[in-house]
Amino acid sequence: MLRTLFRRNLVLMIAVVLAGQLLAGFLVVTLVIRPQVIRFAEVTADMLGTIDVAMTDLPADRRAALIVALKTGDRMDVRSTDNPPSDGARAPTLIERQFLLALARRLPRDSALTWRTDRPGQLWFLVHLGPDRYWISVGAPREGGALVSLAVALIIAFIVATAGGLVLQRRIDQPLRQMAHDLDDYRADGTPPPLAVRGPIEIAAIADALNRMTARIAEQGAERAVMLAGVSHDLRTPLTRLRLCLDMMAGTDDELDATAARQIAQIETMLGQFLAFANGFADEPVQPTDVAALARAALIDAGLDAHALVMPKALVHPMRPHAIGRALANLIGNAYRHGQSPISVRITNDGTSLRMAVHDAGAGFDPATATAMLIPFARGDSARSGDGTGLGLAIAQRAALAQGGHLEFHRDADGFIAELVLPD
Repeated sequence: MLRTLFRRNLVLMIAVVLAGQLLAGFLVVTLVIRPQVIRFAEVTADMLGTIDVAMTDLPADRRAALIVALKTGDRMDVRSTDNPPSDGARAPTLIERQFLLALARRLPRDSALTWRTDRPGQLWFLVHLGPDRYWISVGAPREGGALVSLAVALIIAFIVATAGGLVLQRRIDQPLRQMAHDLDDYRADGTPPPLAVRGPIEIAAIADALNRMTARIAEQGAERAVMLAGVSHDLRTPLTRLRLCLDMMAGTDDELDATAARQIAQIETMLGQFLAFANGFADEPVQPTDVAALARAALIDAGLDAHALVMPKALVHPMRPHAIGRALANLIGNAYRHGQSPISVRITNDGTSLRMAVHDAGAGFDPATATAMLIPFARGDSARSGDGTGLGLAIAQRAALAQGGHLEFHRDADGFIAELVLPD
């Protein structure tokens, strides 16, 4: 669930922001709100202490007049014990509890305050004022003010921080996605466009390093192609002279002549494969091609009957005909040399891809080892005693990649299937 970098960073960012908000809230409550509540309780306690002392020596009528005067203000409400406030169900809030504790510590005669909340939600506590006790409500601070404001501020700060983090993550994520897309477009048989060196310094450094790496790979591939092409070209001259010498010596031993001719033909085939692999197919233009004609030509070149082609309808498909023809010929040649008869080519189009499947009755190789078989010069167990170069499947794979396709290998009850898949 959290395998992508975006999701991991998003969860981490939310966790960090939440932790910061909680810490900020705790510090504000502890260092700002609580000291203010305690100070308010101390001021209230001093005021009530002064009233308590003043009312001790006053006659009853003067005390009653003072109580009436206290009630006329909008900051304090006073009730006698004969007229207690209604008992509400609400318990004191955290701030109100802090207020009551601080108030009790400052009132020596009421170190254990009796409190209650009325139905409107107002807090009352019982204290001594002169010789009597009274219910007092001074409008103690509640969360409805400071804590609600703090919560709103924290929510807004969280939203802003999260939005900013998302924008920052997008700026990091977008270059990485573009880099992955550009790397998917890389083809070993062509010169890839350089990656865009942009984004944060670290991502730009990765893109620059990948550009240097692809340049080295392209340079090595070009050197290998030049080497293979040069070797193949240089060998053709002595090979032509050897053929001429054999033609001049013909007639002395028919079996020797036939063996020498076969060996020369195999060498020419190998040289042709070297050249095909070295040159690649990316430079061949794509053009509409008669698929049936291309497949019949590949069958005939392999020495098979053109009737081995199974095709439900005529198809014209855009492709590089030389590259795809060479790839199909290599698959047919592998089936002819290493498989078993009957051999057939079945071509279908399901609307999304053109599939050119070469069937033979042999066991083939394990499809799980297909990746290893596509490596240049790799050869299967059945081909190790043959005269191949190990480039047949590698050339077919390169031709398929140049077309944007790929090779697939399967086994079924009838034998082995090598399939060339091309996108529509």
